[in-house]
Amino acid sequence: MEPYEKIGWIDHIKDIISGKVIQEGTPVSQKNMNHMDDGIFVNRQLLMEHDRQIADNAREIKVLKDATLNNMVNNVFLVTFPNVDSVAIQSGIYDPAGRKIYV
Repeated sequence: MEPYEKIGWIDHIKDIISGKVIQEGTPVSQKNMNHMDDGIFVNRQLLMEHDRQIADNAREIKVLKDATLNNMVNNVFLVTFPNVDSVAIQSGIYDPAGRKIYV
């Protein structure tokens, strides 16, 4: 992914009395607005992905911590599925709130 390049917006400044333009401002254009819009969208998508990864890691840490505290370290395995639609549970139950399968 390419880094976001700032536009560097500057104000349009005009002398009130003479009407002379002292500084040309950055144009508010479709190109500039879409550049900003695209940058916001990409960063939002990345933020949502990072939130998902952090939540997944927190769940895995909790499972490992609970297994260690209950001295069940030899029975721990973790599998992350995007959803359980394609998983046939033969034994156990699925907890949708905790996103866990108990076997």
